[in-house]
Amino acid sequence: MTAIELDQRAVAFLGEKLPTLKVIHQDVLTVDWPSMAAEKGGSMNIIANLPYYIVSQVLFSFADSHRSINKAVVTMQLEVAERIVAKTRTKQYGIPSVVFQLYAKPSINFKIPPSVFFPRPKVDSALLTLDFTQPHPELKRVNGNRLRTVLLTAFQQRRKMLRASLKDLLKKDGVTLPVRWAEKRPEQLTPGVHPPVCGPLRRGKAR
Repeated sequence: MTAIELDQRAVAFLGEKLPTLKVIHQDVLTVDWPSMAAEKGGSMNIIANLPYYIVSQVLFSFADSHRSINKAVVTMQLEVAERIVAKTRTKQYGIPSVVFQLYAKPSINFKIPPSVFFPRPKVDSALLTLDFTQPHPELKRVNGNRLRTVLLTAFQQRRKMLRASLKDLLKKDGVTLPVRWAEKRPEQLTPGVHPPVCGPLRRGKAR
């Protein structure tokens, strides 16, 4: 096991209490997950109780490095966890829902009340598992950056039909959406990759 910790006081405490534990004094947002996995000789399992204000940033770094991670078990705000596992046609359904249901199989293990923390937070929490061993089978054909661009563009105007919100991207790449998708709003589509849609996304090296 390797621990990553930014607070020097916690690093010193771990060194005293667990002298055989490898502790890296580093900001988790700067960790190179693929390099760490390579050093360990294979994909990793990650367990984290993250500061809530950086949860989304860290989770997206996991998605970017999903080939190097088996599972990530993370404590986070319940609201964030519910967005990740949200179903279509719901208010919570958005970019995190699509990304993490494409890159992984997410599941909420259980809710955590504020009373178990000190200091006590003002929000409910949850323990969420992201199983990166079960990505969407077509994900390897898609450029991750292009995928994020399409999602961001679509969900920034989530009440518009895709033919309107993606108009400029579609024109730029010379793509015409089939009617069954063009007349839907992003929140109506389940996470999935269909060849007519992701044609322009396959340019460049997939991440």
